[in-house]
Amino acid sequence: MKVAAPAKVELRIPRRAEFVGLARMAARWRAAQLDFTYDVVKDIELAVAEACNNAVEHVKQASCEDIVLCLGVEDRRLVIDVCDHGQGFDLSRIDSPDAQEGDAGGLGIPIMRSVMDEVDFRYDPIMGTCVRMVKCR
Repeated sequence: MKVAAPAKVELRIPRRAEFVGLARMAARWRAAQLDFTYDVVKDIELAVAEACNNAVEHVKQASCEDIVLCLGVEDRRLVIDVCDHGQGFDLSRIDSPDAQEGDAGGLGIPIMRSVMDEVDFRYDPIMGTCVRMVKCR
């Protein structure tokens, strides 16, 4: 008997490099439910890893201990939120027409944008930084 997965699953992992693989596995599991091809699943895993690695590498506060992943399915779209309670960054640097590839500190953001259909960043002083990535089926 096959049991349907919930529309949204939340996973909280320690903000440490050794747990990024767990985030990748969760993304792989969720993507498999939408029957993405192997190559697309690998792209989704890569985007999730880049988002998590950014939180691991760039968050300065020791009080930011966790990364929260929300993996949802909405109308044949995989929606992934990767959030941390870090200090955020200047979003205008990545969305500026004058921004060069890698301006925000590395290639993680350009990689995410190249493999996902939508990538949006939000920062709130209370909620922290959140990247939302969408892959359509």
